[in-house]
Amino acid sequence: MPMIDTKATARASSLSRPSAAQSSPLGPRQQLSAGPVQSPVGQPARGPADSFEAGAINRRQPTGAASRLEGALGLMSEPMMFAPRGLPRELQDLAPVAAPSGSGVPSASDKRPAGDNRSAAQIVDDCPALKNLGRQKDIKFEQLCKQTGIDPKLDLKDAKQNPDAVYRLAKVLEFIDSAKAATGGERSNKVQNGRGDGNIEGITKDGDARHGTEAGMVKDFAEKGYSFLGAHQLPTTQDTHVKADGSNKDNFQWFAGEAGKHLWFLPAVSNVLTGIGNSEGGLKGVIEGGAKGYLNTLKGAAEGIIGSITTGRANPASMLLGGAMGALGSTEAAPQPVKDIAKLF
Repeated sequence: MPMIDTKATARASSLSRPSAAQSSPLGPRQQLSAGPVQSPVGQPARGPADSFEAGAINRRQPTGAASRLEGALGLMSEPMMFAPRGLPRELQDLAPVAAPSGSGVPSASDKRPAGDNRSAAQIVDDCPALKNLGRQKDIKFEQLCKQTGIDPKLDLKDAKQNPDAVYRLAKVLEFIDSAKAATGGERSNKVQNGRGDGNIEGITKDGDARHGTEAGMVKDFAEKGYSFLGAHQLPTTQDTHVKADGSNKDNFQWFAGEAGKHLWFLPAVSNVLTGIGNSEGGLKGVIEGGAKGYLNTLKGAAEGIIGSITTGRANPASMLLGGAMGALGSTEAAPQPVKDIAKLF
């Protein structure tokens, strides 16, 4: 009877039975302890978690960032869909709101701003330039109405008048009334804080609008429309009846101014006459203008005398020459080369 190897049988029996450590549940500490890493079924178990194989270093494992990059590249390889452009369907049928031109220059599309519910009569009362506008022949009122959409058969303050049309005409007149001088300088005696004095000047007694004046600009707008409005300044003119501020000279002012130009070699006389020519007109304006011209002459003469003394030429002849040259240099009507030479003395 063959002999049975009891040690081999016991060893095989112990291998066929699951161990108590494998069948019993593991505690939290046991799960986190180092030991053999469980592999999927059919693959050999790995070594302890804190050990590694040399060959494992060369095996590149996808990281989280690499995985996300691969996913993004995958999306880019697929056709891309773009959202439709434009307004939502429910907003496409809304009427556009008229907006101002934004440049400050009036336009044919101007309307009262949102919240401005004034009537035509209220707009007229709020705009002195429109309220005081005359009906002389060169104002061409009916053509102004045509350019701005006003009904010329109705009074401007009529309840049936289009308020937006009256608003457009008011904007045009305010734009012209606040324009700068033809040189681009300020008209400080006519425009304050960007607002004109409310008086469209430049109309003669015969109803003619002189070129280079506010009235001349109104006439040009009536004839040419909004395309005429551009630079916010008065046009240049050769009309000697037009002053630098765009207002008219009456015949007396014109004569005094022209005489002052021709008598430039007589500083006191020239400055007085030129001051009268540039005055506001009327008795008060004439006196003020003449006095201003005379004082400018005295100021120039005094500066010339002081200059001769400070340069070491304190003798009567030098002082007299310095005063004469100082007065000549301050003569408004004198040619510029003459002024430059006079200032050398």
